[in-house]
Amino acid sequence: MKTRLLATIVASGLLAAGLHGQVKYGGYLSFEYLKGQEESLDPRGSIQNIKAGFLATGVVASKFNFALEARYWGGESLFQISDSLFQLEQAWVGFSSSKAFSVKAGMYLVPFGRWNTASRAHETLLVGTPLNLAYLYPPSWRDLGVLTEGAFGFVSYAFYFGNGLKEADSLAGGQQFGDNNKDKGKGGRFGLKLSEGFQAGVSYYTGKLDDLDERNLKLEGVDIAWVAEAWEIWGEATRGKIANPEPFADGLCEGWSIWTVMKPGKFQPVGSYQQVKYKDPFHGDGGIAIDQSRWTAGFRFVLGPSLYVKAEYEWNDEVPEIKNNLFRIQAALGF
Repeated sequence: MKTRLLATIVASGLLAAGLHGQVKYGGYLSFEYLKGQEESLDPRGSIQNIKAGFLATGVVASKFNFALEARYWGGESLFQISDSLFQLEQAWVGFSSSKAFSVKAGMYLVPFGRWNTASRAHETLLVGTPLNLAYLYPPSWRDLGVLTEGAFGFVSYAFYFGNGLKEADSLAGGQQFGDNNKDKGKGGRFGLKLSEGFQAGVSYYTGKLDDLDERNLKLEGVDIAWVAEAWEIWGEATRGKIANPEPFADGLCEGWSIWTVMKPGKFQPVGSYQQVKYKDPFHGDGGIAIDQSRWTAGFRFVLGPSLYVKAEYEWNDEVPEIKNNLFRIQAALGF
């Protein structure tokens, strides 16, 4: 993976050098300090979760474009998907005839909801990922295939067809870049811009998970965004069903989260409520049984354009009950 990543970066750099000003570059950097109760992710307190990325986008010839994003993800990660810390986030080439139609081929971020396509630390209000989005699909969920999207008037759409998710110990671990079966993952998102500050969307995904094409996953999602000058409200709800072979009952999962910020100045209070329920008898001794909710309260301090310090305290309520509250502070930069 490292060799392929390096080769891709070099090739893209050579291409970009010949485009004479048609390429835009950007990047991001973040790290966190975590300190929690005795049964939390880090009861002793540590600096971790270092994330850094580089993004290049450009126009090759009139209506043809491309994007390349590579990242470094360091520290401990609950849902680490590879031993390699260097990974590709996006790598696609596309054709855009107008705002109403574009097509991309390669590796793309899956447009399921809003969080997954804009979850870099400088793009989010929260430090941690909302529970339903952390447990019910992989972090930075991406796929290899074809993505078509566009917008006209107050309507936007996206449809994709790719390798899909794979069998894993949980849905959060299902990221893959090959294909482990004959079935393809497919889905899309349909969005409405109901006013200048209010948007909503619905998402859908379906695909087989296992090597034998026996376990089928269906995911449905709803997202909202209400952005005003003084405040913002964001939310996503997710529901899924995993069709299991006999003698196992079907797996079911659902959850929702809502988060908000008040923007009176550079010091901006942030809060959220999140919950998830996830049951699947197929895996392990007794299967997966997650029932968790979370309140968070904190702030975002704006130091400059795309430069933030964020802090939040998580009150976690789990079944069975454990001492798992957590304090997080994060520095995040986008450039």
